[in-house]
Amino acid sequence: MSTMSKHTKLALLAVALVLAVVPAAFAGLSNVGVSPDFNSVTTSNGFPQWYTDANGVTVELPTPRPIGDGLTAPTMVYQPLTAQSNAVALRAGFDTEAFYFNAKADPKNFQTAYGRIVMIAGLEASYANLTPTEGQQVVFARIRIKAPVRVAGTYTLTDPWGSETINVTQANINSTNKGIFFTKDFGLNTGWNPAGAGWSPVGAPGGFYSVLQSGNTMSTFLRALSPAPPAGWIGDGVTPSTVTGSPTGYNTVRLQGPDPNLDGKGHNFVETSLWVVSGHIPASTAVPLPLSVDRATSSSPGGTPNIDLFLTSKQGATVTVKDAASGTVLYSGDVTDPSGKFYQSFAGTAASITVAVTTAAPGFTPSTRTVPVVEYVNITSAAYSVAGNSLTVTATSGAAVAPTLTVSGFGAMTLAAGTYTLGPVVLASTLPPSITVNSSAGGTDTTQVAITP
Repeated sequence: MSTMSKHTKLALLAVALVLAVVPAAFAGLSNVGVSPDFNSVTTSNGFPQWYTDANGVTVELPTPRPIGDGLTAPTMVYQPLTAQSNAVALRAGFDTEAFYFNAKADPKNFQTAYGRIVMIAGLEASYANLTPTEGQQVVFARIRIKAPVRVAGTYTLTDPWGSETINVTQANINSTNKGIFFTKDFGLNTGWNPAGAGWSPVGAPGGFYSVLQSGNTMSTFLRALSPAPPAGWIGDGVTPSTVTGSPTGYNTVRLQGPDPNLDGKGHNFVETSLWVVSGHIPASTAVPLPLSVDRATSSSPGGTPNIDLFLTSKQGATVTVKDAASGTVLYSGDVTDPSGKFYQSFAGTAASITVAVTTAAPGFTPSTRTVPVVEYVNITSAAYSVAGNSLTVTATSGAAVAPTLTVSGFGAMTLAAGTYTLGPVVLASTLPPSITVNSSAGGTDTTQVAITP
């Protein structure tokens, strides 16, 4: 039993220490790593690879399975596979839950006069529908305490990240939980999720960026101090130890309440500084920046050849575009939209471009894509006249040299003053619901036909 759990200090001094603990000002984890194959149903478990806390400590959830057996040190904490585990669970290597970080107050040293307390804190990977299901993956921070008490009233839980007020009624005491059953989750709300190759705001499940937001008071991971953890671990998942890592410097957990003999020794509080910590440090936290080149097309506004670039990456990333043939830099700028969406038009006649994204944010390596610049064909009008039983189509081309545009099934269009026109063509058969314009320069566009009197 630790020195603190023997309660050798005066109760008045202990109360003063509790009052000195305040929530961290820099709440929220600092970073998350997502691999390029995040959405793969064959090579990814559908969860982020790792998270980094406000102290710069990184823990991972390896693919295809957590490390260790859950019982023997060192080990991660997770629910093992069973004979009933489905295909999604088998690919992940665990059943319904696994922890990037898990800290459990040593139950032998943290108990009331009425029994042991279960106190855990962790960063958990699970499923929003509580069943391993593709697309239901979610990551959230959890603080939970179950404590047997016999006196109703207001209790205060003080942990390394702040404090919680828990009201206990006689009904709680008479329930199967025998007193306190308190849970605080964060991350089961709207967050940021890598959608495909880009990042978009979504609600749970999949709000993997919620735990980076300021509402998550669990901004740091506890790390085993004495005895020290094995290399590559922040704790071996089995051995009780003193810890470090609290953003407030308070690496203890305490429960205090109206019972003057809560610990059975004449004190109204119980506490311990011993924790069982689990968390594996990845060998590398570098993952490529997400980069999806959504469109690279040519246009000629005012007769000047331009390239219109649409892509999705990460807010804060720097975009550099080069002519793929010559290496000449055509554009450089930053992604400013929080969703990672980016658009820029710049002068150029390159047949293909090389797009690179870089960032100073830790944990990310540059990403590069080389793509062709496709002519932008735009159908400006496709209208059917009921009175004349005729179809008229107009379109424009972004090619620097005027190509031939053809309306599929109806023939070539005529160019005049920068606009291509077909018709009005009297229809000899049934009106199609949509039409497609193809260009000899490679571009194409399809649109629905509007009906006019």
